[in-house]
Amino acid sequence: MASNTSHSLRSFFVVMSVAAFVLNWVWEMAQMRVYIEMAQVPWWDTVLPCTVATLGDVVITFCVYGVGALASGQIGWGTTGRWNVYAAATVLGSACAVGIEWKAQLSGTWSYTERMLVIPGIAVGLWPLLQLTLLIPAALCIAVWWSRRGQKCT
Repeated sequence: MASNTSHSLRSFFVVMSVAAFVLNWVWEMAQMRVYIEMAQVPWWDTVLPCTVATLGDVVITFCVYGVGALASGQIGWGTTGRWNVYAAATVLGSACAVGIEWKAQLSGTWSYTERMLVIPGIAVGLWPLLQLTLLIPAALCIAVWWSRRGQKCT
């Protein structure tokens, strides 16, 4: 039984990481033109930096999952598919996005073009805020769905 649970959790994490990678890579590539540093760079030359950023997004997804697991005291916390899992992932993803954007802007790592919608009061771009706010719970949801496929509803 423990082996089956271990296998299920491992499969959940694999699917979560693949979902997080695919979702975030598409988002990174779609939003790159609203950053001054990438606005004029040929598409092909943005693939590597966006892929590296996407790997960071996958790590952030696992960190958010880890915080939830620590808070609940259960490693399988996110596998339940309950509303509170998605709500916590949304709040934590938002907080991560704000922190990352503030740090990057203060350090000069990146800046926004005039096409970026900036949220008044927090001076964070809408697209990077929505990215982690929406895609972390989406990756969890995909992993939950995948891990439950083929199971009978009870």
